[in-house]
Amino acid sequence: MISGKSQFERRHVLYCDVLGFSDYCLSQFFEPTKCMRLFQHLDQLVTEANVDIDPSIADPESGRVPDYVVEPEAIYVSDAIVISTLATNVDAIWICEAAARIQNQLCYYGFLVRGSVVTGDLYHSGNTIFGPAIANAVKLEKPGSPPIILVSEDTLKAFRYGSSAEDQEIVKIREQQLIANEESHCPYIDPFWLAKIHTNQSQLHERTRANIDSWRSLIEGGLRHSVPEVRAKYAWMARRFNRCLSGKPSGIVPIDEAFGTVTDTSSGKC
Repeated sequence: MISGKSQFERRHVLYCDVLGFSDYCLSQFFEPTKCMRLFQHLDQLVTEANVDIDPSIADPESGRVPDYVVEPEAIYVSDAIVISTLATNVDAIWICEAAARIQNQLCYYGFLVRGSVVTGDLYHSGNTIFGPAIANAVKLEKPGSPPIILVSEDTLKAFRYGSSAEDQEIVKIREQQLIANEESHCPYIDPFWLAKIHTNQSQLHERTRANIDSWRSLIEGGLRHSVPEVRAKYAWMARRFNRCLSGKPSGIVPIDEAFGTVTDTSSGKC
């Protein structure tokens, strides 16, 4: 429903397409309880956003200090996930990390995602959403591209804002953790952002090991798919997995990329 309290405004918006989810829903393997758990995890992620934020960080355009709370709006429609927040620096960092966490969480359920994070004019209240921002987010996420979440330049501009040298250093570290550029025409959320933080340790935490094992199982299963176009997506992920996680003190074995072909991602505009 249209809310009188909400307004058409500049917002960051995350749009995700859960790859293969519709086919899964129509298959003999469909489990409603599995899907309920998946969306409950997403709800928990959105709920946990309502925490105090450092009041020293201001909005990059107006210079206004935010209300110290990230208040996202979220909607799930079958294989589509949409989350939006105000267009502040803090919100930009939060929504990029939310995209990373969603990508990471869905791997446990056997799904890859493809999507985008953009910034623009938008109305989003409950189940009602419209405006150029969501149209651009859907347009940027196009079939044939790798299973990653692209990040627009406008969102990165907000992400990188820091009013002090200390803030700028923090933002730089967060960008190094979350954002990647290799093999893509546009910056994107690193699928392995969380696991790669710990791979320089000789002994991996049990949770990190479980996360890496889940990614390995998902990717190796996809590399055996009968459709070449599907195998190509998993071959891209295998290369990224090996680049980020293999050859480190933790001794993570690389994934064999023998199956699958390379999808050309050199063209296009972010």
